[in-house]
Amino acid sequence: MRSAIRSDSYTESVKQEIHESTATSKPSNRRLKANGDVQQRSSYYLSGNSLPSSTRSSVCGSTLMTSLPNHPDFQKRRQIEKTNSKQLDPSPLTVKPPREVSVRVKFIRLGEVITLEEKFYAEVVIEARWLYDPEAASWNPNLYVKNALGDVKQEVARELVDNLDEPVYIDSKNDDIIYVWEVRKVVGTFWEKLELNSFPVDVQQLSLQIVTRCSVEECVLVENSFQPSMVNREAFLAQQEWFLYEQIEARSTITMEDFSFRPIRQSTYIVTCCVARRPGYFYWNVYLLIFLITLIALTVYSVAPEYPQNRLQITCTLLLTSIMFRWSVSRLLPPVSYLTLLDKYTLISLVFISVNSIWHSIIGFLMRHMHISKAVDYYVLGVSTMFFLIYHCIMVFSLYQALRRRQVILESDRKYATKLAGLFETFAQGHHAVQHFKDRQNSSHASLFV
Repeated sequence: MRSAIRSDSYTESVKQEIHESTATSKPSNRRLKANGDVQQRSSYYLSGNSLPSSTRSSVCGSTLMTSLPNHPDFQKRRQIEKTNSKQLDPSPLTVKPPREVSVRVKFIRLGEVITLEEKFYAEVVIEARWLYDPEAASWNPNLYVKNALGDVKQEVARELVDNLDEPVYIDSKNDDIIYVWEVRKVVGTFWEKLELNSFPVDVQQLSLQIVTRCSVEECVLVENSFQPSMVNREAFLAQQEWFLYEQIEARSTITMEDFSFRPIRQSTYIVTCCVARRPGYFYWNVYLLIFLITLIALTVYSVAPEYPQNRLQITCTLLLTSIMFRWSVSRLLPPVSYLTLLDKYTLISLVFISVNSIWHSIIGFLMRHMHISKAVDYYVLGVSTMFFLIYHCIMVFSLYQALRRRQVILESDRKYATKLAGLFETFAQGHHAVQHFKDRQNSSHASLFV
């Protein structure tokens, strides 16, 4: 009985489900509304399409005429759209000007300037100062040195100060302007592109590129006009090879940071100090030796031209000596794509010796087969001597022109010392600073040029 009841109920339920699936269900209100919208749109398009061809062409023509810029209805519509857009646009937001961060750099210690690898060692202190904002107390420009090589050591300290660099506490009542003073000590090796056109009497600029991680719309790096940058000449570790100037050049520029998903324009502060190479070592160990080797090439003419083998033996020995000397000097410089003053002098000397050796082989052949007079050899000796004197005069003039730049930098160095003396509190301190600079300049003048 129970099984029969179950079967009857099951068949009834199946019949009921079949009846419900076959029966048309009434759509919901939301579906009815959507279908109504679709019917309205379809009827709209149908009505448009059901228009006669003449009527549709007149409507399209009027629409095209009103879309022309010269049509008066078009101008009216543009005016209405402008007024509506002005009414709908919100009030413009007030844009805050970028923060000004004054920067000062002190070169505490300069180490060796490695010409071959184009880098130098330095210990610097970067002082940054900006106005304190209580609403953004944790704001920081996030300064870093862009041309640093490898990992550099940094020590950062900050404090709140007033106009007189006195410490200020937030809890205390103080009506003065409060600044955030950040002192950053950076120690490491920095890259610098060296200009070696006038080597070995070149003047190099050692620069630091200080960059903020904020965009230029948020932060701008400027020079500290009250406390200029300075360099400690007493702690210069390469004084035997270089001469360090007192002058410091600083400028602000804008660079683009491309190594990010959204490149930003960043404010960059470049501080540069100048060093001049002391050329005395190269005068005595390079120029003098090459001069003597080239001069000996002229003494070969004392050997009779009937023995060209003896002449060629001497000139080839001088040529090989000059080539080995040239390679030993080139290892002091990076593989640049231009010639320095020293390269030009050594190459001209090599060419001079090579031309003389070629002539020694020619004169031997001519005298043996054509019986040429020895007077021709004397004429060639005179021409070689004139060429030797002329190109040495040109090289001396080139060295003089390169050394004139040092004199110009010395004049600007004197002006910079006067500017620093004007920042002292008393006249006696400023006068003492200028006198100390003049004594140092006079004592180092000879070593700078020789």
